[in-house]
Amino acid sequence: MGTITRLNGSNLYWLGRYTERVFTTLNSFFNYFDLMIDVDKNSYISYLEKIGAPNIYSDDNDFFDRYLFDKTDPNSLRSNLERAMDNGIVLREAIKSSSLSYLQLALNKFKSVRGTRKVRYDLLPVRDDLYAFWGSVEDNMEDLEGRDLIYIGKAVERLDLYVRLSYKDEDIRRVFDYMTVLVHPYENVYNPVLNVEAYESLDKLLSRGKGIESCRGEALSLIGKLVEVTTDEEAEF
Repeated sequence: MGTITRLNGSNLYWLGRYTERVFTTLNSFFNYFDLMIDVDKNSYISYLEKIGAPNIYSDDNDFFDRYLFDKTDPNSLRSNLERAMDNGIVLREAIKSSSLSYLQLALNKFKSVRGTRKVRYDLLPVRDDLYAFWGSVEDNMEDLEGRDLIYIGKAVERLDLYVRLSYKDEDIRRVFDYMTVLVHPYENVYNPVLNVEAYESLDKLLSRGKGIESCRGEALSLIGKLVEVTTDEEAEF
């Protein structure tokens, strides 16, 4: 196997997690935003409970503005995209400047449309930019093991959010199976970052057929233990 030189495995993994967090959360937010507008302006409170974020907002308008656009709010989409950008800058040599430019475009969009009430229309380009970023990483990264760490981070984040946001069981299972292809759970020579015990327990949990609603807390705990990444300057994979 190759060596990831001058790269931080944690940066690669969290670059995947932060970009996926913005993408999936934005998709789900659109649905809750429609509910806030059409049915119940306080529905954001249940949304925050689902994702495990504190309710620090004074009302629905404050939530709408700060949760989307406030970079000082650690749970906002803007702040998560800023974190993705920070990791991307550290990894510029590996992911290439062309890939990083798509993160910058997404961040610029958040900066330019604060105050909009056309949230679905004005933030749609952010999703397109993230698609373009992942495609550019796929096309341009020379270190395939480093690239896989980004996609492992994506898969783990999507799995976590799908469980939190009550996606269908088959959708959750599909993400789990995709992650399995990436991490090769029983080939530890290739990828020692996976906690096999947590992986097997989660696999059994998802295979019980009882629905994720009955075991959400346990599932989230196991997802949190799935992957451990090195912070060494050089890491063998």
